[in-house]
This record gives sequence, structure tokens and C-alpha cells, in this order.
Amino acid sequence: MKSKNGELLTQVKEATQSLTKWADVSNALFDPNVGLLTRAYPDRYDREEFMKTEEYKAIRQILRESIEKSGLVSGAEPEKSGRFVVRLPKTLHQALERESRDEGVSLNQLVVTKLAVKLSQIHEGPRAHNAKIAQAYLEVRDGYSTDRVIADPELNSNFLHRCRELGVPGTDYDLNWQLMGARKTGVLKDMPKTKKYTPKQIDDFEYASEIALASVSQLWASKYPEGLSLDHILCDPQLAVQFDDLAFKLAPGFSSLDYRWAALGVRKAAGRHKAKAAIADLVIFERLGIATSVKASVIPTHAGIYMFRTDERALYIGETENLRNRIERHFDRSNSIGIPEWIYDSGSRKIELGIVEAGGNSTARKISELRAIAEFTPVLNYLSAVA
Repeated sequence: MKSKNGELLTQVKEATQSLTKWADVSNALFDPNVGLLTRAYPDRYDREEFMKTEEYKAIRQILRESIEKSGLVSGAEPEKSGRFVVRLPKTLHQALERESRDEGVSLNQLVVTKLAVKLSQIHEGPRAHNAKIAQAYLEVRDGYSTDRVIADPELNSNFLHRCRELGVPGTDYDLNWQLMGARKTGVLKDMPKTKKYTPKQIDDFEYASEIALASVSQLWASKYPEGLSLDHILCDPQLAVQFDDLAFKLAPGFSSLDYRWAALGVRKAAGRHKAKAAIADLVIFERLGIATSVKASVIPTHAGIYMFRTDERALYIGETENLRNRIERHFDRSNSIGIPEWIYDSGSRKIELGIVEAGGNSTARKISELRAIAEFTPVLNYLSAVA
């Protein structure tokens, strides 16, 4: 004898077999008054329990197959009625209600207008190729931004897999690049706000991300004479893994997402503070001597900025909450010379260390750091390496 869940799945298959539009399938399943799931489980808590079952997964698959068969846009207009039921998060519902009041239109009018504009942007003209890319992103993003979906190995794997299921052609790099392009060209600009993500202990590995980026860029300089951007690296799985490996060797103990997110932060901070950095005073570094002769006990534990350099050129400039802790981390991975030989071979030239204590907040230190980078153009600061 079939269980209630099994009987419901059978009813769903029978009821949706003749429906050609995915909007009709969605209404048949989820209509709050007459939908099959609503009638079978009128109590919300019972429905939530049902959504944990294998039968519910099978029902969701029926809807996904209907979307693929009828098309995201062509199947969005129901044949059976003008109604299309969508469940919204409370925060999004409230935001739409406020906007409809401000515009002096009904909530229904506002939503229909937004959908019409968005679908025309995605599915007509030069951006039509982004339709399935946008669909794959929205289905797997778990509330996160495009940057997070590209930088997070797990989410990115889900995104690429979903693109393949939808029949989107291209390499992994092509698909990631198209997703990034969809964000930059405004295709996804009206989507709900994304969840925030901030790595913990970022001061312990941010420098490793920046040096790894500069190193990967230099390793591939012959192939990318115009400069290898962070976007290129993150979109290319091969380059991204190479970046991860270098960052891990410099500051072990963190995830690929941590290293990649810190790299994005370096770039965003540079853009955000560029104007102020251009007019900031240049800090004066106190020379502590050859790095191998510097004892950790003489390095203050205060926040500050530091520079590794040879007598010929600057190698790396960084800012940190704790100078001693940061420089000890450099020493641990380089036999106390400051920059590992497998990152930069200084030959017979000795690497020197200079520091400056910098009070105030991290924003003020970042501005001073960027001013020093612009002045000394160190080889291992990412923005200098690709300039």
C-alpha cells in the first residue's frame, strides 16, 4: 500500500503530465489555495516535514525538467490562468511593498513591471546568452554574490555542474567569465541583496593572498603580456588552484575561499581608497637591518606598516594589526630572510626590513600602505605587479 507521500507524488506526475508551461506546473503544485501540496498538507509544519523527503525532491525535479523543457521565459506565462504564485522572503516582500507605496502603484503592478524589464534585459539583444548563466547562478548561489559563487570551490562546482545540465557551452573559465560579465553589465543588478561573508583571522593570511596573486601574475606574464587580472585567475580553475597552493605555502591553515576572498578584499580596498592614498603623506620606514639579523623581540607588537626590500628595489609592503606577529609569520616560511627564495630569488642581495608604527584604524593604515606602494612599486604587491 502506498504511503501518503507516494500517493502525492503519483498525483503530481499525473496532474503535470499534460502541462506545457513550467508556470502552470508551479501553480499546480504550490498554489496557496488549490495547489496539490497545499491540499495534501494544509498545515505549514507538515509541509516543512514533507519537504525533507525523497518524494519532495522528485517533485522539485519535475519542476526543474519543466523549466528546461518549456524555457525560462517562454514557459513563465501560464496558459491556464493569469496567476503565477511565488513565495517571497519576508524582507523582500516588505521592501517591494515599500517601493510600491513610494511609486503609487499596486504591488502586483510593480512586480510585473520589474519582471518584464528584467526578462527583456536577459533574453533579448546582446545579453541573451546570459539567460541560462543567470538561471544556474540563482539556483545554486545560496543567497551569496557572484564573487562568492566564483571564489567558493563548492559553490562554483555546483554552478558549473548546473550550467552543464542546462546545456550552456564553453569551458569552466568561459562559464565563470560569463557570470562575472553578467554582474558587471547589470544583468543581475535587481536581484535581492546577498548575504555578507567575512573571513576570520584575515590579518594572518591576507599578505599571503596578495603575494600569491603577484606571483601567479608573473609566472604567466608571457601568456598575458597585458597583465593577468584577479578576475582571470579566479575564473580559471587551473590558475585558481595554483594561487591557492602558493598562498597556503606562505600562510598554511586556511581555506581556498579564505585566500581568494582576501585577494578580492585587497583589490576592493585599493579602488575604495585610491583617491585618498594619492594625497596622503608618505610614511618614513625605520630600517631594522638585514632580515636574518633582526630578532623578533625588537619588533613592536603594535599595528603598523612594514617593507621588505633589497638595496635595489622594494619587494613587499604590508599593513598589519601586529607587526611582530606578521613578520614572524614571514620568517617562519622563509628561513628568516623575509621572502622565500621560491617566491623571489634575490641572489646575493640581502633582504632588509623596515617598519613604521601606525596608530589609528585599519582604513588609515591601508591608505598609508597604498601611498607607499605607489611610491616604491614593490614587485610582490599585486597592484604593482600588474600595473
